[in-house]
Amino acid sequence: SCSFSPQAPTANWDELHNESCEEAVAIMAYEYFSENTSTILNPEQVESQIDVLTHWQQQNLGYNLSITTEETARMIESVYKLKTKIIKDFTEKDVKQAISQNQLVILPANGRLLNNPYFKSPGPIYHMLLITGYDEQGFITNDPGTKRGYNYRYSFSTLYKASASWVHDTQTTDTNIKNIIIVSK
Repeated sequence: SCSFSPQAPTANWDELHNESCEEAVAIMAYEYFSENTSTILNPEQVESQIDVLTHWQQQNLGYNLSITTEETARMIESVYKLKTKIIKDFTEKDVKQAISQNQLVILPANGRLLNNPYFKSPGPIYHMLLITGYDEQGFITNDPGTKRGYNYRYSFSTLYKASASWVHDTQTTDTNIKNIIIVSK
């Protein structure tokens, strides 16, 4: 199973960590493919990785709070040398197929539409989580938006409804854009 870290590993929910979901999913994916078997990642190591990724964003993009699906994929490839593939207008079958091939799925979303009871209300406009598996009860995720996000379950309909992409021009999410990032070694 995939190691977990909330996006504020030391529970410091400042502006940076309120917007660190992209970094957290990238770090969890990296640790998964590095065969880290710990359930919860070391908070200090996660903090130092968030610094590395934030620095990469500043250097390569010129900003670091919210980055798009494409920019997140580029960051994962560049920093962690993993492979990424963006699937547009994804289906439930796309997600299950990736999982069955030992890949991970990053879902960019409007966090408020996830209705996660553990999010600080009203929830983040822009969020990312990692889909790590599925069973008859739905999809198993590592959701960095809450410290209770390890193996958190969502139905496909909830994930699909919340699915959205960040748009820099409008500085908000567009739920008409339904993309996922498939991450593999």
